[in-house]
Amino acid sequence: MTRAVRHIAMLTLKDLRIEARGRQTVGLVAVLAVLIVVVLGIGLSPGRGADGLSATAILWVAYLFGGVLVFERTMEVERHDDALAGLLLAPVDRGAIFAAKLLANLLLMFAIAVIVTPVAVLFFHFDLSAAPGGFAAVMLVSMVGYAAIGTLFAALTSSTRLAGGLLAMLVFPVALPLVLASTRLLHGVFEQGEALGGAGLAVLIAFDLIFLVVSWLVFEMVLEA
Repeated sequence: MTRAVRHIAMLTLKDLRIEARGRQTVGLVAVLAVLIVVVLGIGLSPGRGADGLSATAILWVAYLFGGVLVFERTMEVERHDDALAGLLLAPVDRGAIFAAKLLANLLLMFAIAVIVTPVAVLFFHFDLSAAPGGFAAVMLVSMVGYAAIGTLFAALTSSTRLAGGLLAMLVFPVALPLVLASTRLLHGVFEQGEALGGAGLAVLIAFDLIFLVVSWLVFEMVLEA
């Protein structure tokens, strides 16, 4: 295990231990996400099941808002008691800090998705049976790109008083192409029986690569600001 990988693992485990001790982020965000799913599900599909496309749209709203709260929380921990200043003084590469935050955010988002998605399927009969693996794969790839830009903008806004609202205003417009691409891809899978892959999946992967590279390059400048 190289030094950089050790640093990433240590920092990621540190964030996860903090969450495990407090048990606040996943619990509170999961409750909010479930409420969003319930409200949108009742409003959009009263008294009947939702198709795969509606399920994707409703769940994405929950994932978006839940993700913002996760990003804000993981960076807020570093700003508390000047923990970030101490971290920057340590012999740790800035890229390792970004990778660790990204992994922690992804794991927390996955934990929330594992809670929220079955609730939506159970209460609103979301029919994902046609391609459950495709749904999971598309959401997994999409969340990587979303977590990348969320991690970057959370570091940018964490020192401001309007961190939560400002973070959402910055992240949502940038993430919109990713959301649209994944929703359109799943529409083809669920409604038209298309196989997962091709240009749609390539677009998602391209978004991921762009967001990851740009966020990794800019993250160090944001931390030093």
